[in-house]
Amino acid sequence: MLRHIKTNWPDLLHFQPLETPFPAPERIFPGLEEIDPETFPAFLDEIGLVGMGGSGFPASEKIRASIGAHTLVINGVECEPGITVDQTILLHHPLWVQAGANACAKAIGATQVVLAVKNNPDHISRFRVLYPEYDIAPFPDRYPAGAEKLILKKLTGKMPPPGVRPYQMGYLVQNAVSLRAIGRAIVDGIPVVERPLTLTMPSTGFYKNIIAPLGLPIRDVLEAFNLPFDPEAHLISASGLMMGNEVGLDDCIEKTTLSLIILERSKLEEKERGCIRCGTCNTACPLGLHPYALVERIKKGRTKSPAFKAQMTECFLCGVCSAVCPSHIPLIRTLEEGKQCL
Repeated sequence: MLRHIKTNWPDLLHFQPLETPFPAPERIFPGLEEIDPETFPAFLDEIGLVGMGGSGFPASEKIRASIGAHTLVINGVECEPGITVDQTILLHHPLWVQAGANACAKAIGATQVVLAVKNNPDHISRFRVLYPEYDIAPFPDRYPAGAEKLILKKLTGKMPPPGVRPYQMGYLVQNAVSLRAIGRAIVDGIPVVERPLTLTMPSTGFYKNIIAPLGLPIRDVLEAFNLPFDPEAHLISASGLMMGNEVGLDDCIEKTTLSLIILERSKLEEKERGCIRCGTCNTACPLGLHPYALVERIKKGRTKSPAFKAQMTECFLCGVCSAVCPSHIPLIRTLEEGKQCL
């Protein structure tokens, strides 16, 4: 039996800065003999865990598919501009991260754990102290270095072939916040009822990593920190500037909410112009795809070919193509539509 899950949490705070110490854990580490590959996925369903790195994919299915993988990768690279919640979790909540990582490694039979983080010398030296049993793999602080495929490319020396998943190469890649949630449930019996996230308003200089209750309206989050939000002048980007989406005050904190970034609308308005065929989007694509060619096919309804479907399957909508386009063409919007053709 894994940790009994509590049904009430009177000790949970309304908001908490991520760096603030939590109450002492009820126990330090679960006995690894308690981790059973047969029951562990059901435990993840019981605590309500989905991929908290943004994917929202059911964690239990990922574990089941990865049984037999030789390496667990803790993904703390987190390269979305302006978000630092993963590295903050790794620095301030190592107990829960290690408990979750050890449990996942035991469940799938992994013999190696790799901690993938940004190449920050100060942080890496600290991680070596906090995670002495894990191998540390530094990654460039460059978007989108934290994508699973790019992590595997660096670890294995080759880009995973199209359609190949990490578990097929012997790897399970788990986000640091997801592992924290698993460890929190194992150590303290608390299921997934809270979300660590970055809250920032660049125009005011406000920047903080917080832990917020799931289901809380975003309006309440902004009011709690006295952030001067005006719907006419500002917009709220949830879960990143590159792969995030605009949300409103009445939307709620979800399990996949990596961040809330409040931006000035006037600085985001760019007039779209015609494509100048410069090829910048092709050069910038981390997977070597041809974004504008895909967009043209989508607009013309030419989405049946195997080549189109193969490229759209590989595309993970990182948004780099839109970010570098000198004509300000919102390529990512059309590519999102193209995903519906698969």
